[in-house]
Amino acid sequence: MEVYYKELISKEASLDKLVDELTRVVQGADELAEVAGAHLSQEASREIRSRLERLKESCTRLKENAMAGALATDKAVRRHPYSSLGIAFALGMFAATMISLGRARVAPGE
Repeated sequence: MEVYYKELISKEASLDKLVDELTRVVQGADELAEVAGAHLSQEASREIRSRLERLKESCTRLKENAMAGALATDKAVRRHPYSSLGIAFALGMFAATMISLGRARVAPGE
C-alpha cells in the first residue's frame, strides 16, 4: 500500500528561504558593484564583476544540488516509508539521550 502526499516538502522550507536570501544577496551585490564601479579603477571593477559571477554560479549550483538532494530523499522515503520512520525515530531517541546526558553532567549550581 502506497500513500502519496501532495505537499511532502513544505513551501516554506528553510532551504527555499536560504536560496531566496542568497539570490537577494547576489542581486544586492550586483547593484552595489554597479554603483561602486563608477568610483573604482577598471581592474577593481573587473575583479568585483568576476567574483560576483562566481557567486551567482555558486548560488545556482547550491540550488540545483539542494533540489536534487530533496528529490532523492523524497524518493527514498516513498520507497521505504517504514524504514525511514524507524531511522527517524532512532535518531530522535539518540538526540534526546545525548541532550539529557549533557544536561545531567552540568551541576545544578553552575
